[in-house]
Amino acid sequence: MIDPDRAQAIATEVAAETTFKVFTAYHKAGFTRPEALALVKINLSRSLQHGILRDQ
Repeated sequence: MIDPDRAQAIATEVAAETTFKVFTAYHKAGFTRPEALALVKINLSRSLQHGILRDQ
């Protein structure tokens, strides 16, 4: 049986780990912490928009 709460917890953990890896990559590439955070926000926003538009 599918446990939606468990599925959500797994997805949230993976998303957090991936987001941190992307943030770290931006920071190691020379972006400041605020810049890296802004880039992560832009990346997440675009990814969500792409996913939503793709499903329409």
